[in-house]
Amino acid sequence: MAQVVIVTGGAGGIGSAICRALAQDGLKVIIADFVEEAGRALADEIRKEGGEATVQKVDVGDKASVSDMVQKSLERYPQIDFLINGAGVMSRFPVEEMPEEEWDRVLRINLKGTFLCSQAVARHMVQRKEGRIINVASGRGVAGQPRAAHYAASKAGVIAFTKSLAQELAPYNVLVNAIAPGATDTPMARAGSSAEEWKRREAIPPLMGGLTKKEEIVGLIRYLISEPAKYVTGQTFLLRTPR
Repeated sequence: MAQVVIVTGGAGGIGSAICRALAQDGLKVIIADFVEEAGRALADEIRKEGGEATVQKVDVGDKASVSDMVQKSLERYPQIDFLINGAGVMSRFPVEEMPEEEWDRVLRINLKGTFLCSQAVARHMVQRKEGRIINVASGRGVAGQPRAAHYAASKAGVIAFTKSLAQELAPYNVLVNAIAPGATDTPMARAGSSAEEWKRREAIPPLMGGLTKKEEIVGLIRYLISEPAKYVTGQTFLLRTPR
């Protein structure tokens, strides 16, 4: 039986690349996204290419919405093999000017959303004594980021949450890891940067912390869900962390 993966934020820049790649690999992909229309468009593309994809609308920061998404996924498929927590938001404010509601919004989606989705799927995986969870963090959770302290804090929280959950779920053969990319060419990343800043980033050599390519993220995810990675857990994989 083909394996099943839920990708939150699956209709977004990084999420859509993950969904396409895993569908090409023969996985049954559940695109979990708040923007349902974009998710449906992506699912149509995947199906036209011969893959299998369905869409579940979800607000990852809302427990009832997450529970409904997971329940409907399990009604459609007998198991969930992998969860990729990719949903995330970002904005730019210096700390002294940051609205409290903006701090709350970013932490709600990026950190609380990772917790809620992991909690809901982990219950199923623990019963099966099998499964893997991959959290998309950020190099900014390690290096920090001026004018985006809320984003950096949320991603640092994701990294710490990953390590903690991995220890809790290890007795049940459930693996939990994080990927921490550097700046990746997505609409969200470009929206937070000036044209001059983006041009500067593009000029940085890869080994000096240049732009992360979506293919690098996809390749690492393919490894983390593979048989050779069956004992890899509690790790954060840095991809071109900002210097």
